[in-house]
Amino acid sequence: MSKILEYSGHIRNWKSLCDELGIDNTLSRKERENEIILKAYEAWGGEMANHIYGMFAFAILDEQKDEIFCMRDQFGTKPFFYYVTEDGRLLCSGSIRKIMEDSAFKKELNVDMLQLYMTFTYVPGEDTFFKGVKKLLPGRFLTFKNGQVSINRYFRPEF
Repeated sequence: MSKILEYSGHIRNWKSLCDELGIDNTLSRKERENEIILKAYEAWGGEMANHIYGMFAFAILDEQKDEIFCMRDQFGTKPFFYYVTEDGRLLCSGSIRKIMEDSAFKKELNVDMLQLYMTFTYVPGEDTFFKGVKKLLPGRFLTFKNGQVSINRYFRPEF
């Protein structure tokens, strides 16, 4: 059994995915896209990245495998952050503020990011202003099992 922990975005190729996965395309957008994500995960696992197009970021709890699967769209239109707590849990969200609400979050400044921000006026890469809080970079998916984060890149732009 799998369930969606976090989702924001819009799946552009929803019509063809509804046909392919046997989903009623008259459902509301939210219900339809939740069904698409769950059925695509069940059908293709991490390979679902090769089937879904749009702007999205989501996290799925796979209770059978006892793991969390997260994916961010190819160009990183929707933000997605994650943090591993000291007790080995994964906190993830499209907003750092939501991660900070958890009592296991340790609020510490990532001083190394200040110089980068002052130079570029944004924070490049996966690090953020908060120690331990990372951005899932565009075109990647993350699996979290037994307290370990594994990140795979599924998309590289080709020109």
